[in-house]
Amino acid sequence: MLTVNHLLFGNHPKSGNLKKRTAEILRLIKENGGRMEAKDLEARLGISRTGSPSMFYKPLAAMRKWNLLKAHKSILFDDTGKKTFKTEYELTPESFYGHIEKSVTAAARRDIEGV
Repeated sequence: MLTVNHLLFGNHPKSGNLKKRTAEILRLIKENGGRMEAKDLEARLGISRTGSPSMFYKPLAAMRKWNLLKAHKSILFDDTGKKTFKTEYELTPESFYGHIEKSVTAAARRDIEGV
């Protein structure tokens, strides 16, 4: 997890808690078969999305930015017509590897052409 955390958050000393949370989120989603609903993830982590949103959403946002996770959002209506939202996170490591290959290749090409 050292390399993945370094890619997602860099080496800032204050990102330690985010790195731990990222490893925990990845472990939980992987144990759940690669997909997990946001409510279930929140319950398994033991944190509130509304109480401390940064510790829930910051790691997820970084993983989505690097294509490590994909979010599937849907709107559901209950019997009374009340609208509820459902978010499900899917682990996509192959997409993550492809994103890294493209990014590193493009950066190396820019560096070599700039010399």
